Amino acid sequence: HEALFRAAAQVATPLIRSTATIGGNLCLDTRCNYYNQSYEWRKAIDFCMKAPASEPAICWVAPSSPRCWAVSSSDTAPALIALDARVTLFSKADGAREIPLDALYRDDGIDYLARRPDEVLTNVRIPPGEWKSTYWKLRRRGSFDFPVLGAAAAIRFGSGGVVEDARIVLGAVASRPLLVPESSFLAGKILTDDVIEQFAERASSHAKPLDNTDFHMTWRKAMARQYLAGVLRELRPQSAPSA
Repeated sequence: HEALFRAAAQVATPLIRSTATIGGNLCLDTRCNYYNQSYEWRKAIDFCMKAPASEPAICWVAPSSPRCWAVSSSDTAPALIALDARVTLFSKADGAREIPLDALYRDDGIDYLARRPDEVLTNVRIPPGEWKSTYWKLRRRGSFDFPVLGAAAAIRFGSGGVVEDARIVLGAVASRPLLVPESSFLAGKILTDDVIEQFAERASSHAKPLDNTDFHMTWRKAMARQYLAGVLRELRPQSAPSA
């Protein structure tokens, strides 16, 4: 699957990719400009609720918020969710259970995984299907950097380039990957420029980045619409009309 290949190929650096596991990237801790600093830096401004030194703790991204807004930064998670992947979690006490990968994540910067403390992710399964897929990653440098935006798309086409099913996922805009509900808008349609722009405008409303990672959040918001349109244009059959 092209989406998984592209996502895995852009994780971190070649050295890290040669020693890491896909399970590790799926369970990657959430990140934040305030949390991912040196101990001395965090101590100087006081610690945050993701690494509290005392109570009550504060979220420096949104000081009035009762929750942590650290962002999900996995590359492979959006790609695999787009491909409708399922994962197996195993515990010595209860054995194995299989869940949709999307169900593994919570929209909480601290309690970001639905995996229990005694469970290990042991298997990833992609159901069979004739999907065309891709993954686009936005970051400052071409290697090493975590995504500040990820867009994964998997589409199954019928005759004449009509969309039979679509799963579009945004990464690095919230504390979990977001399977955008507007994906269903594409079903039964041909990916003309108008359809793509309508979808991108609607779906980009779910991208509400905060000042918790690289680049200005307003620009990251604008890029979400461009990336959502871009992945669809890439996957659009060449024979399909553009207007």
